Amino acid sequence: MQNTKLAIVGGFLGAGKTTAILALGTSLRAKGLRVGIVTNDQGGELVDTRYLEEHGFSVLEVTGGCFCCNFDQLSQKLDQMSQQEFPDYILAEPVGSCTDLISTIMKPIHGGRAGQFELAPLSVVCDPLRLRRFMQEKQSAFPNEINYLFSKQLEEAEVIVLNKYDLLQDGEAERMEKFLSERYKGIVILPVSAKTGAGVEEWLGCILSAESRSEKTLDIEYDTYAAAEASLGWLNLGAEIRGRDGAAFDGNAFSRALMADLRERLEANGSEIAHLKLYLVSASDTCKLSCVSIYEEIIEDKHMATSPSQCSLIVNLRACASPEFLSTAIRGSLDALAHTMALEISQTAHESFYPGYPKPKYRM
Repeated sequence: MQNTKLAIVGGFLGAGKTTAILALGTSLRAKGLRVGIVTNDQGGELVDTRYLEEHGFSVLEVTGGCFCCNFDQLSQKLDQMSQQEFPDYILAEPVGSCTDLISTIMKPIHGGRAGQFELAPLSVVCDPLRLRRFMQEKQSAFPNEINYLFSKQLEEAEVIVLNKYDLLQDGEAERMEKFLSERYKGIVILPVSAKTGAGVEEWLGCILSAESRSEKTLDIEYDTYAAAEASLGWLNLGAEIRGRDGAAFDGNAFSRALMADLRERLEANGSEIAHLKLYLVSASDTCKLSCVSIYEEIIEDKHMATSPSQCSLIVNLRACASPEFLSTAIRGSLDALAHTMALEISQTAHESFYPGYPKPKYRM
């Protein structure tokens, strides 16, 4: 019996990993292959999990820390997925502030510490808008440690997926590919648009036909890596939204207004966004928005076709700001919208924190 193949898809916050995994999983499923997905976050209440489930995938979560620090939980989830779903492929998405994946995840798995899996080459999804600033040595409001983390993620990749290809201007993609190939030698670089599907089959070909060598040991300064993670405040929020007196409301307008207000508050505070995601769910419809910088437009991944009277809301925000500020900002935004849109909003879950120092269980 052939072992399940495990494909780990890393990359910085906002790179489009979830959309890329969705495109990859959809393509695998279209070939008649069974697919399971494992998501990961420092906290709970994940937009990614709900969004992937909406598209019919079986999804399990590793929460409360990254894969490497929660290796036993990762092993348990992989075993659970294997026993319950019997997938041909498991796609695993590490938290976007994580690196050193080969030494702390893939080598231990290759050594049999998490069941028997065939390992696909490590894919690292790269956001070209962030790469553009990296190439120009523009750091915006992020500290230098973030650039270090971003570069280390690309350095250890076996395949760099240059995502959001459709957003690039003429010749820009070629310049980025040249920059990546010269700086990170020997790494396969694939231009992909997970949104349009361009390049997904070529990426899939790498995963189907090759196995990870799992040979790299990243030369990484853990204090700098930890400082990069600790520079980002983390906020996860769940809430129930109701129209006052049972009235229907415009879920799309609410979502856009909440995203815009949060971005304005962060910009006024001098705080850069690493990733801001919103997911609004009614009994019959969903809306999903995202934003990867105070300098970039808000992206509407999915909008509602109906006007609900009641919805569940999930917000995931990672930004260069204190957890206390993030909590104050989301509270202020929700209070303002409750007043202007005649809504009743009650929080059901709320956590805000700085990630702790990365302490992998294994590093091989």
